[in-house]
Amino acid sequence: MTRPTMRALCALLATVAMSFTASCSLDPTRLPVPGAYTPRHPYNINIEFSSVLNLPARAKVDSGGVQIGVLDRVELVGNTAVTYVEIAGDTKLPVNTRAELRQATPLGDIYIALLPPEDRSGPILRNGDTIPMRNTAPADNVEDLLRSMSNLVAGGAIGTLQTTVVNVNKAFPQDPNELTHMQHTVAGVLNDLAANQDTIDGILSGMENITSSFAANTQVFNRLITEGPAKLQGLSAVTMAILNVVGASKDVGKLGGELINPIAGDLMQILSYITPMVDTMATADTTIPVIADKFLALLRYKLLGFFRDGGPKYNITELHAPTGQEGVDPADKADAAVKAMQTMGMVP
Repeated sequence: MTRPTMRALCALLATVAMSFTASCSLDPTRLPVPGAYTPRHPYNINIEFSSVLNLPARAKVDSGGVQIGVLDRVELVGNTAVTYVEIAGDTKLPVNTRAELRQATPLGDIYIALLPPEDRSGPILRNGDTIPMRNTAPADNVEDLLRSMSNLVAGGAIGTLQTTVVNVNKAFPQDPNELTHMQHTVAGVLNDLAANQDTIDGILSGMENITSSFAANTQVFNRLITEGPAKLQGLSAVTMAILNVVGASKDVGKLGGELINPIAGDLMQILSYITPMVDTMATADTTIPVIADKFLALLRYKLLGFFRDGGPKYNITELHAPTGQEGVDPADKADAAVKAMQTMGMVP
């Protein structure tokens, strides 16, 4: 084969290869590399992250220190970074599995770590399922760690800590005996605390009950906080008004005393006169029935018995004129007696 023919053949093969590559959109990172991990019978799951900074292509997916999958691609859906990973078909992951971006070494590549929950009795992830963002955590970048260390060193925190240590050393006594005494005192306090664990537990239980009551009555306390100040203000106004009334009653009492003092003796004398009458009235409830019984006995046994048959009857047969003696004429007395008896119904 001549050189021009070989040159033409190579150009043709190059053209065909380039056209095949362009038509298939070949990704070099997806080409199999000897010794690289390739999941068998994989299924795909989606993992949502708030950030996937520095996550390399074809990053490994790890669970319990064993690689179980590989990153396929990353897409931005809204404000969420969604990673599409391929998991080996023989790996079963619960639905509430947690995903984190980690680094094996400070300068190593970031990988996806899957952390199954303690309870694995629930359903498992299937092809196309998603681990939501609430169950994921982004990576702690080295840049953030270095920035925090820089702030710690340059922000004066170490100098402040050094000053604090120096002040603490100054606060402790220099005399070894006094320091030993302090140690014994602290040891005694700790021993007392250890000996009264039941009491401390009771106090903590009481505080827990109080806290639980506060938590259970949040609405009541919120209402007290919102309505309490206004009602306390009204209560204070009412209290001040009552105090003012009490203060004014002092003047009223003083005036009453000035009014009663001049006539106090007369009032006592009046009370001394009224006391017997009050005693009589107090015993009236016992004397009135007795008097009523006596009155009824008088009517029933004396007067009614006396007048039941018309009363006593008198029959006048004759009247004699005076026989010349001085005095009242007996006829006049007789006429008056007859009229009285007629009035009483004793003489017809």
